[in-house]
Amino acid sequence: MPTRLIIDGYNAINKIKELEAKRDISLEVSRMYFINILLDFMSRKRMFDKISIVFDSREKVLGVRRYSYGAIEVLFATYDKDADSVIADLLRDASRGDWISVASDDNFVRNHARVYGSDVLSIRRLREIIMLKKKAPGSKIKHKEVSTDKINKINEELKKHWGLD
Repeated sequence: MPTRLIIDGYNAINKIKELEAKRDISLEVSRMYFINILLDFMSRKRMFDKISIVFDSREKVLGVRRYSYGAIEVLFATYDKDADSVIADLLRDASRGDWISVASDDNFVRNHARVYGSDVLSIRRLREIIMLKKKAPGSKIKHKEVSTDKINKINEELKKHWGLD
């Protein structure tokens, strides 16, 4: 049975402290950092077959813009629809055999997820699932902070590699 996680993108960015700190640099940096966290999560743990992150957008075009990063799909709702409505559409259009979890603290999104029989995760629970744990006492794993400049350089290299420039 296919498993999918749908994330209310800006809801998560505004509530996960590691992402919120990146938002002070720019929304794009925050989004790319979030995608990198999810890519790392997917490489460590195959809890979901696919992750969809849905963001609002102010673009004056019809439809939904989609970008793919392996098993991670990023969707931007355009001016005719907000991200919450796009999430509701994804839930309505999902196959009956799909197992879907929705991560959001927005009541509209959470209520639609329940109506369509999906599991609902709070953003706090999502953070617990996807974030790397800090070094435990006595652990041989060392946590290394990465500078903002280094993150920006890595993101630029990834954009070039993925043909997003």
